[in-house]
Amino acid sequence: MKQFIYCLIAASAVLTFTGCSSTSPYDYGTNWLIRENDIPQFYARYDLFYIGKAPAGYGDTHDIQFNWTKTHTNDIFGRGVRVFAPEIQEPDVKNVTAALEYYLENFHKEGHPFILLAEGKSADLLYSAMQKVDGINVENGFIAAYLPDMQPKTAAQIAEDFYWDGLKAAANADDCGVIVTWTSCINNEKTAEMPNDVYNINPLNWQTDSTAATAAENIKAVFYMPEHKNIFWRKVEAKNFSGAVIDPAKGVLNINCPLPLLHVVNGRFTNNCISIFAGNIAANADRRTKNLIKAREWKSLK
Repeated sequence: MKQFIYCLIAASAVLTFTGCSSTSPYDYGTNWLIRENDIPQFYARYDLFYIGKAPAGYGDTHDIQFNWTKTHTNDIFGRGVRVFAPEIQEPDVKNVTAALEYYLENFHKEGHPFILLAEGKSADLLYSAMQKVDGINVENGFIAAYLPDMQPKTAAQIAEDFYWDGLKAAANADDCGVIVTWTSCINNEKTAEMPNDVYNINPLNWQTDSTAATAAENIKAVFYMPEHKNIFWRKVEAKNFSGAVIDPAKGVLNINCPLPLLHVVNGRFTNNCISIFAGNIAANADRRTKNLIKAREWKSLK
């Protein structure tokens, strides 16, 4: 009998030791470019979970990546937003899923509003990660995922991919539990052929048709320019930067860019689509969050 008990104790010790050794790389602050940014959850309008990396040629130092991330989060969305931006050494679906899951399990409070943000290849990874984790739904506070320049999809495909969570492509400026995306094209540059009925929404007027938006509707663009020697000049803001219109025939959002085509590859302003529409994305995130809060207040009165 004692031998049996000793075996149980030994087995328990092994399991306990194994459990203690099972840690996540996101347990440590060094694996986050930004983690909470000193904003208590009680005061945060919403959480922002961001996946992104400065384009090749900008540099790959920790400072460059931090400043790029700060420009795309704190400098755009303001101090009333709690930011979570993991530093993912090998960007793939598995690692992005692990980071998103860690945020939801360790930092997110059930029902607290949160927004997801990425662009280009990072948007593809975040889209796939969203399909693998629990808690991406309106009941848990999910407002929207802003994923410009991810692989083009139809609205029907987006709804099918997130059928169980009830998510869909954004139809206007007000709905919640939505995917917000567009395929950018700079100054009618030649782009790859798009699928039929590809989904786009115009981030200046939040229309899904060919209603044109002028530069006057662009609140501001916010760019990070690491080539400036003075660190205080590396963040550049430009009001009324550009107009935009959806071209249904080409399946793209055509952007009238007034600046020389720096960093444009295959008709896209690489990893800067968030920057071009920064002010409008931030204002829309606030608007959608307020709509969810109002809807909850109305339900509580019934």
